[in-house]
Amino acid sequence: MGFFEQNILNMMKRLLPLVAFILFVSVSSFAQPLVFGLKGGLDMTKLTGQSFSSNYTASFNAGVYASSKFNEKWGWQTEIVYNQGNEATNSTGFNQIYLPSQGANQSTINNAATIGAITIPFLITYKLNNFFSLCAGPQYSYNVYTDQNMFVNGLVPFNQSDIWGCIGGKLDLAGLNFYLRYNNGFTDINKLGGDAWKNRQINFGLEVPLITLKKKK
Repeated sequence: MGFFEQNILNMMKRLLPLVAFILFVSVSSFAQPLVFGLKGGLDMTKLTGQSFSSNYTASFNAGVYASSKFNEKWGWQTEIVYNQGNEATNSTGFNQIYLPSQGANQSTINNAATIGAITIPFLITYKLNNFFSLCAGPQYSYNVYTDQNMFVNGLVPFNQSDIWGCIGGKLDLAGLNFYLRYNNGFTDINKLGGDAWKNRQINFGLEVPLITLKKKK
């Protein structure tokens, strides 16, 4: 089994309880219409720490979502989304912390480290009016793809799991939802220590509802 396939299998094992919880919430709230759709857009991402640039870099997100309401104002939304971050490195700061004796690749470090992650947020939503709504909640992510040469001998310095906090808003125009969200990673994903690497992300894009399951009569 390859590295990518093994990561997918590990991710599925860890996410099974969360998926079961999401399905339970979906069934429990089926007294209200349940909406399923596609979403996608742009990401602006960065990692904190001396080893990375303080500037955000552009990337993308794409996935599926489900949403429903508790009442006229409050509701919930959950998603399964692939986010790819192209994290700009700071070779000067990196070289001050990590040495060749630690496996650091100081001479030919790339300008960016790419991290692809499956993210699953669970958001509580609040409808301000017929056009605008707010959302906030936790998010779990699992890294399934990494492309970097910061360290030699195939050493991957990133932890695979991260816990985030999310806050944002949405504009509803004739059923098409334009979203803007800020996601703050709470976990230091640097498994080597010496420099705290925490995710910072802004994403925005479009949600397109595909299927609406009507409430029970």
